[in-house]
Amino acid sequence: MSIARRLIPLAACVATAILIPRHQLDVQAQQAIPVPGMTTGINNRTGERPARWEVNALQAEGGPQWDLFIQALAALQNKAETDELSHFRISGIHGMPYAPFNGVGPVPGGSGGGFCPHGETQFVAWHRPYVALYEQVLGSEVQRIAAEYGGYQNASAYREAGQVFRLPYWDWASNPKLPIPCTQENITVSGPRGPLTLRNPLYSYRWQTYPLNQSQFPGYQNFSAETTRASDGKSNFSPDVVNANLALVADQLKDLVYRTFTYAKTFDQMSSMADPAGVSFEASHNVVHNAVGGSFAAVDITAFDSLFMLHHANLDRLAAIWMAVHRNATYQSQSYVSSGLYATARGENITAASPLKPFYRADGRSFHSGLSVATPESFGYTYPELREWDGDRGGKAIISYINSLYGPASDGDNHVVLLGKEWFVQVAVDRSELELPCNIDLYVGGTFAGRMALLGMPMHGLAHSEIPLQRAVQDLDSNTTTDRAAVERVLLDQLRVDIKTGSGATVDAKRIASLELNLVATDVTHRSSQSEFPKYGNRNIYAKVILGRAFNGGG
Repeated sequence: MSIARRLIPLAACVATAILIPRHQLDVQAQQAIPVPGMTTGINNRTGERPARWEVNALQAEGGPQWDLFIQALAALQNKAETDELSHFRISGIHGMPYAPFNGVGPVPGGSGGGFCPHGETQFVAWHRPYVALYEQVLGSEVQRIAAEYGGYQNASAYREAGQVFRLPYWDWASNPKLPIPCTQENITVSGPRGPLTLRNPLYSYRWQTYPLNQSQFPGYQNFSAETTRASDGKSNFSPDVVNANLALVADQLKDLVYRTFTYAKTFDQMSSMADPAGVSFEASHNVVHNAVGGSFAAVDITAFDSLFMLHHANLDRLAAIWMAVHRNATYQSQSYVSSGLYATARGENITAASPLKPFYRADGRSFHSGLSVATPESFGYTYPELREWDGDRGGKAIISYINSLYGPASDGDNHVVLLGKEWFVQVAVDRSELELPCNIDLYVGGTFAGRMALLGMPMHGLAHSEIPLQRAVQDLDSNTTTDRAAVERVLLDQLRVDIKTGSGATVDAKRIASLELNLVATDVTHRSSQSEFPKYGNRNIYAKVILGRAFNGGG
């Protein structure tokens, strides 16, 4: 199954991006739109912030918050595309139509693409105010609709729900299936005047201007009338196909997330595939985008699908949990040189204090930075887990939670644990050599072992990921897994690489000169209790895997 039914290479659009006429878009905001986040529902005595809830749990709970969420999301999607605070305009910050937002326009030396710093250390930090902006605008719609329940018997419950509403998240690492409410074309909720059935805004977003305006979406003239997910060849969206794609990578998603929790020691390592450690949340995030497929895998229009905000609320949640463990690593530690964004010039030095454009702080004059977005609480929300851990300075409760949700089911008496090693493949590649988006898949024999997923942006720069092989090693026969040398021989003999583009075409790996895959084993002392992480020691590069064949290497 291809990543997408039809994706347009970003390169075809960037050359003309800065010259795109604004057409029906606002000239600019009359004044800056600040992003303080939601400020209602905060406990005046304790300062406790309302929590973002998992979307399936929110639907199962039902009631006022769910009713208001669906109605407000539909209202936001129906706002005119010319409205700066519409779903269309806020979604367009991420990629197309490559237009100014909040008075922030393109800069000389910029990329001509979107504002989002994919593949850069700012990746996690930038998405926090982005999701917070969407949440505060959606929250305004929630509260407006809550006021319409004036004559309803539960009017006070709806008003209260409007105050504490926060955007839900989709935990794709612990439950790698499309959220149930995102699979239904129509949905019924309790409206101000009784039961209300409406087109489900979580299912897809329908373009108000269709066919798509080619000055805003060059190359997308034949695109569908709505956002898409994986296609079965009959429709633009097949939940069964999407869930099958997610099932293939389900174990890997859990393993990648757990590896970030247990191995990443700095914000930079946790945040971005630019870091050579290769253990970022960006890597697992990318796998989800490509597995869902359709326009969700097209980085220039992915944000128009409402699933995007649920996905990125979870990315934010994972980062917040990681920061709760690493309380002294809540922003980037090393400066880097930007490869260029819509409002950031190529070659600009980026630090934790650099602006996260186009998001203004509450004063409406200065931009947010990595320093100002270091905690969820600064935007008026939290997550259920963080509330429970308040004061857990030792982090034992947090670690226990991470182990129970994302860790191995057991460190029981199996041969792999007795070896004292964890095996994985280091992957590094220069994006400029690949047709993007694409997947770089690893197999041990005929068994899928893991994936490095690359999106359509950025189009240049090195990307790093580590693909755990523990499950593949556990599937070997017991005679092999009791002998480290035997494990090495089997992996060297059976590891192979398969590269596929977004259209499903196979790429000859021999043509990718920068592609480097190292077979690595790390010494590991497995946790002795639920409240501990594994302890990693020396890592040995046993061999370099090249184009599906293995050669003895250093280490």
